[in-house]
Amino acid sequence: MRFAIYVPCYGETYGDPSVLVSLAVEAEAAGWDGFFMWDHLVAEPLVADPWVTLGAVAARTSRITLGPMITPVPRRRPWKLAVEASTLQRLSGGRLVLGVGMGVPRDYTSFGEASDARSRAARLTEGVELVQELLSGEPVEHRGGVFEASGVRLAPVEVPVWTSGIWPRKVPFLAAARASGLFPIIQDGSGGFAVASAEQAALMKAEFVAAGGPVDGDLAIWGGGARPSVAQVSEFADAGATWLLLDGWKASLSELRSYVSAGPPR
Repeated sequence: MRFAIYVPCYGETYGDPSVLVSLAVEAEAAGWDGFFMWDHLVAEPLVADPWVTLGAVAARTSRITLGPMITPVPRRRPWKLAVEASTLQRLSGGRLVLGVGMGVPRDYTSFGEASDARSRAARLTEGVELVQELLSGEPVEHRGGVFEASGVRLAPVEVPVWTSGIWPRKVPFLAAARASGLFPIIQDGSGGFAVASAEQAALMKAEFVAAGGPVDGDLAIWGGGARPSVAQVSEFADAGATWLLLDGWKASLSELRSYVSAGPPR
């Protein structure tokens, strides 16, 4: 089991990229395995771009895994996303994990873009396909239902992809056949997240494999802000989980720093 700090990209605290970079540096020093960021455009007035911030994190760290969790592929141009992922992967020395999903409707409607689920699902599935074609190093001739690319060839760069979405809907599994991992989210009924049970985690993993994901693929579970017990971690591991993403975004910055400095709950 590996453990990561998981933080938003907006607000008085998390909208400050220097704070986010310092948290990542502190997490690496304290023995955490990963540092992942949300990717939103419309939330609070102060927003930090996760890709720019993660570039700074990559330059200031040497071991910790990092990535956007998740990047809404339907609101991105796949060729630009591919170049960004290639750049960050090379800058970090191979530590990037690319989380992908559909994103939230307000990041589309605020700018007059289509936000319906069918449109976003089509752009997600084909967008991930095209990103991986571009990162393969092979010449790309792509004419799909949404995107086109012709006569393009980028240097080959391997970037692991984790697909994500609200479970038990089908969204998390849309790109399963092209993903190496799964990061499912459970809603709590009041607009927040709920921590999965070990039984739910096992079912998620089985559904991921059934949708075309690898049997030995990663399963990342959101673990909330409370420090899990050794027994809870063991139960998740037995269910097939390989990562636990923990956050303290509802805590003060000083409280989160204390949480980070305490190290992962091994």
